[in-house]
Amino acid sequence: MTAGRGRPPILDDAAQDAFLNLITQGVRIGDAADKLGISRRTPTQLAARNPGFAQRLAAAKAAGRDNRIPHGTAGGYNNHGCRGPRCTAAATAARAKHRQDTAQHDGPDRTAQVHPLPIPQPHTATSKLLMLADVS
Repeated sequence: MTAGRGRPPILDDAAQDAFLNLITQGVRIGDAADKLGISRRTPTQLAARNPGFAQRLAAAKAAGRDNRIPHGTAGGYNNHGCRGPRCTAAATAARAKHRQDTAQHDGPDRTAQVHPLPIPQPHTATSKLLMLADVS
């Protein structure tokens, strides 16, 4: 029997498993591809052609995203978009503390000061006509 035709696959089963393990650990796709010495486009092209790999990649990306997000912190809510109960509670507590600190620093009767804006005066007859045309 002769060998198969065409170029051998860059991401064979072992390389796919290694790649998906890196993604599951929270490594980004481009960085994982760099670590394996392959192009950054290779995994996404394979996912477009191979539905089984696409499902495994989606699951690995979801697990990796959870590993990358600092859950239970305001940063998880604000910076990473996590809306889980722990991140939401941490962000709510951080906002309450910030409001309290701001109220103590600025005082409860803080009012905004209004600064009047100067009305521009025309310098020439033409600019006066243009200013009057804008007002009406």
